[in-house]
Amino acid sequence: MTVQIQRPTDIPLLAVFLEMMNNRKEHHVGFCSLERHTIHSKLTYYFSDLPLKESFVVAYDNGEIVGALGFDIYLNLNKAKVCGPFVKYLDKYPFLAEDMWLALNEDMPAELETFEFLVNENNFSIRQLLLKLQANEVKRMFFSKAMKDSIENLFYEDTSEIQSDVHPFHKSFCNFLQIEEDQWLNFTSTLNEDQKLFFYIDEVHNISGYAYIRVEPIHYVGEIHHFTFQSLSKEKCTKLLRKSLQHIFSYHPFKQTELFLDIDEQLNVFTDAGFKVTDEMIYYQFIKTT
Repeated sequence: MTVQIQRPTDIPLLAVFLEMMNNRKEHHVGFCSLERHTIHSKLTYYFSDLPLKESFVVAYDNGEIVGALGFDIYLNLNKAKVCGPFVKYLDKYPFLAEDMWLALNEDMPAELETFEFLVNENNFSIRQLLLKLQANEVKRMFFSKAMKDSIENLFYEDTSEIQSDVHPFHKSFCNFLQIEEDQWLNFTSTLNEDQKLFFYIDEVHNISGYAYIRVEPIHYVGEIHHFTFQSLSKEKCTKLLRKSLQHIFSYHPFKQTELFLDIDEQLNVFTDAGFKVTDEMIYYQFIKTT
């Protein structure tokens, strides 16, 4: 085998490789986007607390990328979300995933102990690696996707009862989220015309459910970052999701967005809002003991 495992040098080419691999069920992982522009942006601006050259390895065979593996590292939590490992020709390189795993782990901080994987149930190659590592299966999730052209008829729905001005409700939010006021102020400082918090209030102006929408068009990021429905009716949950999709798809770069759902979520809330549930995912956790 003539494979060389190196640090990444050509980020656009790596993004194309990751897009190609991650759009195949047998290679699909959750901690990697599906579109090359988003992948490139996340690798360039958001990936890992360590530099990309310390957080990724790429395998080449005669100049062709045949494998890749990355750790999205959170140093303050001593954990990493694992992007990969991706192996293009599984029959030709049966041990490449393990080789990349060992190569990338060589220079990791000793404090980095916990590794999180979100793997398509059809990705048997990574599941075999996790079996060898004796990783723990924590839970199952669903992968869902919303496409702009499939929900455009919902864009004119009346969502006037949904709030977006957070400032009159900061005490309600602090109570709802069980956070201190300084934490709330730090979070609201990130809100602007792109990044929104959509929410409902009840008759006494308490928060009854919200969705935080993260949109950065210049970096090709458009997603429902997190949400809490709590006591909302099914109709209001669906409207909140539709309002979120309206906001994301109002920006030209975005034709689709993905969302991972806990298996106990009311799936019809999401499908009625325009999401299509396509795959089951498995969340694993590996904790190093040595």
